[in-house]
Amino acid sequence: MEFLPYLWILAGVILAGMELLTPGFVVIFFGIGAVITGLLSLLIPGLSESIFLQSLIWAFSSFLTLGIFRRFFKRTFRGKEIADDGLDEFVGNQAKAVESISPKKPGRVLFQGTTWKAITYDTPIKKGDIVEIMKKDNLTLIVSKIE
Repeated sequence: MEFLPYLWILAGVILAGMELLTPGFVVIFFGIGAVITGLLSLLIPGLSESIFLQSLIWAFSSFLTLGIFRRFFKRTFRGKEIADDGLDEFVGNQAKAVESISPKKPGRVLFQGTTWKAITYDTPIKKGDIVEIMKKDNLTLIVSKIE
């Protein structure tokens, strides 16, 4: 079982890489524990023969590093949360209808050099009409015809 220490190190690297795919900043510590287990198995004679002892070392080192370092590193690697203040830079601007829009059928409007899916809740809008943007809902503009 001389390959087992290398397997632990490989598993540790894979787990550390999986941290990039998972939220919560936890998986990396199990990867660190696996790398520690692999290195200790290489350095301590006879340890590479006992899977039970290796499992204990992995569990202990994983939870130890998790308990000690997670709180510190979580503050360091925390992302910014951008709050939506409710103010939308699109609201109140004008756009030009490039397709007909009705309450039953969405269309498209030209705004800032690109076309956007648009819906209306009131009067139908013909191609070429100028509309006012009332709200932006993801990639859809809610518009109203300017009289």
